[in-house]
Amino acid sequence: MNANLEVQAKRLDPEMQDLRVSAALGVFEPSLVASALYSSTERVRTFQERSSLLFSPGGSDPVSREDAGRFQTGVAGRLPFGTTYEVLTGLDEIRNNSNQFNSEFIATTTVNFTQPLLKDFGFKAGLAEVRLQKQAAAAVRQELRAVVLRVLRDVANAYQEMAFAQDNVAVKEQAVAVAADLVRDNQRRVDEGRMAPIDVTQAQSRLSEAREELLLARNFLAQRRNVLRELTRDKFDESDDFLVDRAFVSTAAPEVSRTEALAALYSKNPSYLASVELAKAEDVRIAYAENQRMPRVDLKASYGYNGIGKTLTRSYRNYWERDQPTWSAGLVVNVPVWDKTGRARLSEAKKRKEQALLTIQRTEVTLLAALDTAMRDIQNATERVALVKDSVRLADSALSAELKRLASGLTTSFNVAQAQRDVSTARSRELATYVDLNKAVTNLHFVLGNLHEELRVNIAD
Repeated sequence: MNANLEVQAKRLDPEMQDLRVSAALGVFEPSLVASALYSSTERVRTFQERSSLLFSPGGSDPVSREDAGRFQTGVAGRLPFGTTYEVLTGLDEIRNNSNQFNSEFIATTTVNFTQPLLKDFGFKAGLAEVRLQKQAAAAVRQELRAVVLRVLRDVANAYQEMAFAQDNVAVKEQAVAVAADLVRDNQRRVDEGRMAPIDVTQAQSRLSEAREELLLARNFLAQRRNVLRELTRDKFDESDDFLVDRAFVSTAAPEVSRTEALAALYSKNPSYLASVELAKAEDVRIAYAENQRMPRVDLKASYGYNGIGKTLTRSYRNYWERDQPTWSAGLVVNVPVWDKTGRARLSEAKKRKEQALLTIQRTEVTLLAALDTAMRDIQNATERVALVKDSVRLADSALSAELKRLASGLTTSFNVAQAQRDVSTARSRELATYVDLNKAVTNLHFVLGNLHEELRVNIAD
C-alpha cells in the first residue's frame, strides 16, 4: 500500500489540512509592532500666543514651528474569547521655537484592550475558523481512509484475479497435454488400422483449440500481473514475473450477520463518517452566522502613564512622579439598520446544513444498497460454487466414459474432444466462481469499512 502512488498523493491532504488548522490558530499568536514617524508643522501664532511668549526664546517669531519624531513599539494580539489587546510604549522627541536647542522627550506606556460583548463574543465565535478547519481535517482523514480502502479492495480483487489466472494457465496446460495424448493415441490406432484418419484430424483440431486457450490464459495472466504492478508499485519493472500465493483464496463464504454488518457500516465506513463530519462543520457555521447578526457592543479601555523630560531617561523616570495614571473606558455600539448581509449568510448556513443532511441520507441509501448487493453476491456465489463442483465432477465422468467408448470403437474423436473441452471449461468456471466469491466478500468488507481489519493491514495516517 505504501508504494501506491495514489495513496502517497492522498496522504498529503491531511498534512495540508493540519497546516490550515495551525494557520487558523496562528491568528491568536501575539505580534511585535513597531513604528517610526517624523513630522514637521508650521503655522502663524495667534496674538495671544505672541503676547504670552514675547519675552521667551523665539517668542518674537510670529511663526510657530515644531518638529517631532515618534518611535513606538509593543505587543498586540487577539484572544480566543474575542478580546484584542495592545501593550505599547513610545517616545516623542519635540523641538520647536521655544526649545530649538534643547529637545523635550515625552514617553508614554499604554495598555489598550477591546472586549466584544455581543458580536464576536465568546469561544464559539472566536474559534469558529479553528473548529471549521478541525472538522475539515477529520473529514479529510476519513476521505483518505476511503481512498486507501478502495485501493486495498482493488489490490485484493486483482490478487484474486491473478490467482485465478495462474490456476487457469495450469488448467489450460493440462488441457493441451490431454489433447496431445488424444492425438498420439488416435495416430497409433490409425497406424494399427483400428481408426479412420478423420479421428486424428478431429483430435488435432481440439489440440489447436486448447493451445489457443492456453495463449489467451497466459495473456490474461500478464494483464493481471500488470494491474497488480500498477496498484502496488511506484516503479514499473516488466522483468519481475512474480506470482501470488493461492492459499489466500477462500472456497467458502463466512457467516454474515446483517445486524452486525449494519453496526459496522455506521461506525466504520469512512464515506459515511466523512459526511457526518462535514455536517458537524455546518453547525459551526450556523452558530457563527447567528453570532454575527448581533449588534456590535464593544467595551474599550486603556490604562497607562506618560512622562516628559529633557532626556530620554528623564521622561521615563517622570512616570513615578505622577500620582494619577491616564485611563479611559467606554462602550462602542454599532447596530446595522437592515443587516441584509447577516440575514443572507445565516440563511446560507442553514441551507448548507440542510444540504449536508441530505448528503448523509444519500450516502446511507447508497451504502445500504451496496450492502444488500454484496450480501446477495455472496449468497449467489456460494450457491454457484456447489453447482460448479457438480459440473466439474460430471464433466470428468463424461470424459472418462467417452475415452472408454473410444477405446471400444463406440464413439468418435469429435465426441471425446467435446468432452475434453467441457472439462476444461468447467474447471475454469470453477476457478472463476471462487474468484467471484472472494471478490464479493472483499466488497462486503469494503462497504462495511473494515476491509483492512480482515486483511490485517494497518492504514494509520
